[in-house]
Amino acid sequence: MEKTIKKIGVLGGSFNPPHNDHIRIAEYIRNRLDLDLFLIVPNALPPHKDTCHVEFSHRRRMLQILTENHSALQISDLEKDPNVPHYTIDLIDKIKSEYPQSTVFFCMGMDSLIYLDKWRNGLDITDKCNIVVIGRKGYSVDDSNPEVKDYLKTHAVYESDSTFSEKLNEKKGNCFLLKECFNDVSSSKIRQEFEEYYKTAEQHMDLAEYADKFPYSLTYLDRGIIEYIVKNSLYRKRES
Repeated sequence: MEKTIKKIGVLGGSFNPPHNDHIRIAEYIRNRLDLDLFLIVPNALPPHKDTCHVEFSHRRRMLQILTENHSALQISDLEKDPNVPHYTIDLIDKIKSEYPQSTVFFCMGMDSLIYLDKWRNGLDITDKCNIVVIGRKGYSVDDSNPEVKDYLKTHAVYESDSTFSEKLNEKKGNCFLLKECFNDVSSSKIRQEFEEYYKTAEQHMDLAEYADKFPYSLTYLDRGIIEYIVKNSLYRKRES
């Protein structure tokens, strides 16, 4: 008999490129909240980013490489259309339509929460589901925009709160703030390392040479993803 999907975690983003902390965060939240399903949703056309020049198919393939040993994480193609911008508020509607009986937890980092009022209907997301916020080094809830601070007065549920476990059973209305803190990984710094490599490289390197060329990327990228990026010449500097 198939297990009932009661609780679903959702992590969206451009994943440009996907890195190890994406997986660490997803697995941590999945285990902490005892989720039945965790969806990773790459966005073909992020509305707030103009640096996502790598095709959706490449970013999805890199996610496949990254998650191949994480069977509990499932890649979703709900935002694969490259012709229209995709917004979280609409993504939640799609997921709730597909899983009408499930409780949805949309996951984000503290670096996103503090600017949530700048998202399209960002402060209305908890009218449809719950939000889960993971700590990011260098960011604090105290850094939130004024509108977000007001929002948190009525929606925040801290992990130390006595009502935390009880609130997890509610289908919407809560913004759960977890204590665990992860590194603020710079995707732009990763992309920059590859740009610099392409300026001087005459041929593709073998894996043994990566350590000197990609010191930051090797810290956060799966080696299979580094190989994929180099093989497909991703993150070359675009001609102006």
